[in-house]
Amino acid sequence: MSTFRVYGMTECKALQLARASTPPEPGESVSEYEERVLERFNVIMESKRKVPLSAPFDAPQYAKQFIEIAKRSGRARDLCIMFPKKVQVMKRNKPVTQTVWQECTQ
Repeated sequence: MSTFRVYGMTECKALQLARASTPPEPGESVSEYEERVLERFNVIMESKRKVPLSAPFDAPQYAKQFIEIAKRSGRARDLCIMFPKKVQVMKRNKPVTQTVWQECTQ
């Protein structure tokens, strides 16, 4: 059984990442802090970065339902369904199995 996840960026997740990566500075007012968070938010939303947005699903139709809900809830970009695939790579001249996430093309 394979797992499927939704990757992309939503307004809610971008704001969460912006707040986490922008610590408040000593002596800074709340409005100044929120302005810096908003600047970071805009950078995140304009970037091409995709993050996992959902818990793993056991079928792609559930991930499609998640995408529909995410699109209705606010701004979202690059929403796609991905699944893990094991590939062989060489590390230090030895074959190693590594998991990469590939986009589902259904």
